[in-house]
Amino acid sequence: MPDNAKILIRNAREQDIPTVAAIDAEAFASYGSADTAETFQQRLTAFPDGFVILVAENEIAAYGSTEKWLTERGSGEKLTSTHQPDGRILCITAMAVNTKFRGRGYGLLMLDKLIEIAHREGCRKIVLETTHAQGLFLKRGFKSDQQRSEGGVSLDVMSLEIESYGSKA
Repeated sequence: MPDNAKILIRNAREQDIPTVAAIDAEAFASYGSADTAETFQQRLTAFPDGFVILVAENEIAAYGSTEKWLTERGSGEKLTSTHQPDGRILCITAMAVNTKFRGRGYGLLMLDKLIEIAHREGCRKIVLETTHAQGLFLKRGFKSDQQRSEGGVSLDVMSLEIESYGSKA
């Protein structure tokens, strides 16, 4: 596990976007699902409190972005019309760890922070889609709800009922 004294998790800032987009491309380009810097900028604008980064060794080592929904919906919807400040479902829209920092527990730290955001925001459920990180989410009690395919990529749709996690809200 990481030495927590040497890391910082904070809200993302506009100047972080190019690095976040590079980490995302590194993680997801091979699946054809990397997001653009413009998409991350829209997410930061729509829900700044739901977009966090983990800094280690003075570098962005990981990030996580979220949005709140009123109802569960499919992917591919435009972010600006999807995020609802009064929503009670938190969607993890993207999360990745820089390759150089993998294997240090930072993915779980980031996921724990996103779960904390869901609690703070009064959400009752967290949803996400993942191509290959199912094991990470299963460690925190997520369940696989369904599998779907988009553009030839297999996605596992997963969720976590907040009450089952032990709400701190």
